[in-house]
Amino acid sequence: MSKLKIYPFGGVGEIGSNMTIFETTNHIVIIDYGILFPYDDFFDINYLIPDTSQINQDKEVTLFVTHGHEDHIGAIPHIVRDIPKLKILAPEFATVLIRAKLERRKLSKEITVYDHTDEFKFDEFTLHPIHVTHSIPQTHGLVFHSPEFSTLFISDFKYDENPLFEDKFDLLKIKKLMNSSQKTLAMMDSTNILNHGKTLSESELSPDLTKIISRKQRTFITLFSSNFYRVKNILEIAKANKRTIVPIGRSIHFYLAAAEKSGLIKLADYNIKELDSIDNPESPNNLFIVTGSQGEYLGASRRIISGEQKHLKLKEDDIFVFSSKPIPGNEKQIYRLFNQIAEVGAEVITYKEQQVHASGHPCQEDLHAIIKEINPDYYIPIHGETYFLRKHIEFINTNYSKIETLFLTNFTGVELKQDSLSIIAFEQTQPHLIHGDDLIIERERISERRKLANNGLVIISLNHQKVNINIETRGLPNMIQDYIPKLRDLVEYCAYEENKKRDYDYKTEQVRIKTRTFLNSILGYKPITIVQMV
Repeated sequence: MSKLKIYPFGGVGEIGSNMTIFETTNHIVIIDYGILFPYDDFFDINYLIPDTSQINQDKEVTLFVTHGHEDHIGAIPHIVRDIPKLKILAPEFATVLIRAKLERRKLSKEITVYDHTDEFKFDEFTLHPIHVTHSIPQTHGLVFHSPEFSTLFISDFKYDENPLFEDKFDLLKIKKLMNSSQKTLAMMDSTNILNHGKTLSESELSPDLTKIISRKQRTFITLFSSNFYRVKNILEIAKANKRTIVPIGRSIHFYLAAAEKSGLIKLADYNIKELDSIDNPESPNNLFIVTGSQGEYLGASRRIISGEQKHLKLKEDDIFVFSSKPIPGNEKQIYRLFNQIAEVGAEVITYKEQQVHASGHPCQEDLHAIIKEINPDYYIPIHGETYFLRKHIEFINTNYSKIETLFLTNFTGVELKQDSLSIIAFEQTQPHLIHGDDLIIERERISERRKLANNGLVIISLNHQKVNINIETRGLPNMIQDYIPKLRDLVEYCAYEENKKRDYDYKTEQVRIKTRTFLNSILGYKPITIVQMV
């Protein structure tokens, strides 16, 4: 009988939708349940979430949350509905964020708050949370431990030995637990596997941020709002330089409030003002911390740069700092902002000019530092697209010949029998597409949306008793109106002469076919056509 199965249903072979399952004899332990933002043109889809239909709810199901990023907690309201008996374990900061999500949906769920000192028993295994450094507070990995077999699982982390506001990465605890097992498996982050060297510590950003903030010029800094330690570093430097701090954007206010509620900060310690309450928005003493570092249309950065933000207009002597890197796919919209800033003549500072951003993920040297200390028997790359996972396998095989590597994607896993691992497979299911008010929309409806958006719509209404035809168009060029009289003649002949003795279904279908053919001869494509008999 299997002692342990480990398998991802999301987040392996992709960036997002993180969900990995540790299954013991009587327990299902789900590690995170996050969202994936659309990677294709899904026509106003909010996000994608993993399918939970294969989870065995006859066992006790526990959700263990590692940290508060959206790709790890964003889908939790859905799983709370789907698995009523679900137990949730989460760190304090993530708990505040999850509760806010549940409250917005009028859901309630008990959450057990844990820290790195806790332990959780699942049959013969004990889950030990491990404090790791990352770009959001209270991030944890875990060791799923037994004397016979232990698994180190860290999906998001950086190996920061000199963090500013938190304890350093707890490698000592990992070594102690892994060394007390006969066989060991490591599953670690692949995000930066292509990067040689070491990830910058947050502390290494302080000198350049200080140089920028100490300049007596109006300054805008945009970054991910969840990167609280970066925000706190900016707040501390601004306080030392007696700057007025003005947060702009819903998410930056939300994460600041969550940090205060979690006991990570006292906002009263800083000279923080709302935009509407500052005496002079153009004062060179103002430091604005703003959302929209990826050029999002609704982000504060785009509004400010485009001149759409009330009370603010970018000036030539302003400084605009992008304390982030572009997520692949966002480069065009970010460079559009750079160009708009350049048109004004203001100064743009990015990570390429100064040290204003540090990744939250490990580079190759960071992985070396950990692997050399724990020396696992088995190794599985996680948290990365398929190319990154393959490169991670290559990295391990090249440098650690005695470690056995295994390649997993979503819906494949490993099974522990006796003291060896074997690959297992599950039924492949597509993630759910969520839109509107947390509604699942079927994939065939997305195809309909695409056709409507690309080809436009024609609606033809016919009266079954007398010749009465109404034609409406949506999303077609205005010139098509010149052809409506001819189309009406075509419809009248088809419906009331050529097929007047046929049944309604046949008649309307013939009108639809001939309408699409006629419009294709004019437009070069066939609009979606709806014909109704009234």
